[in-house]
Amino acid sequence: MTVQQTTPVWDFDDWEEDDDAYEDLLGPEVTVPERWVLAALPERERTRIIEAYVRQELARVLRISADSVEISGRTMNGLGVGSVAGLQIQSRIEEALEVEVNLQMLLLANSAGELIDCLSGQLGPDDSPHTPHGRRPV
Repeated sequence: MTVQQTTPVWDFDDWEEDDDAYEDLLGPEVTVPERWVLAALPERERTRIIEAYVRQELARVLRISADSVEISGRTMNGLGVGSVAGLQIQSRIEEALEVEVNLQMLLLANSAGELIDCLSGQLGPDDSPHTPHGRRPV
């Protein structure tokens, strides 16, 4: 019996990751203002900034363009956010916005818009129902 040596179908040494193409797909990095600045903004402006940020983070984790992220009509699971992606998104949001994100609530959100509204409320004035010490029970 003879063993034939075959050339590999894929040569990993020649493989180069195209970082520029990946960055083009994701778009420019979104920076968010300090927490106190967000709290002082009118709700509409704060929500607009949070929406841009959440779209960007979802795009990065799901490897799609930020314009492709649907913020209404699809659950987080429907967008492709599973447990691993959820952990990544949770970590990024908590670090950037200095808020606590409940992973189960993130994964069970009816839409990215629901997450955006909740985050905007958490970062708003102290009387928001979304803040941990808000006046209305959650």
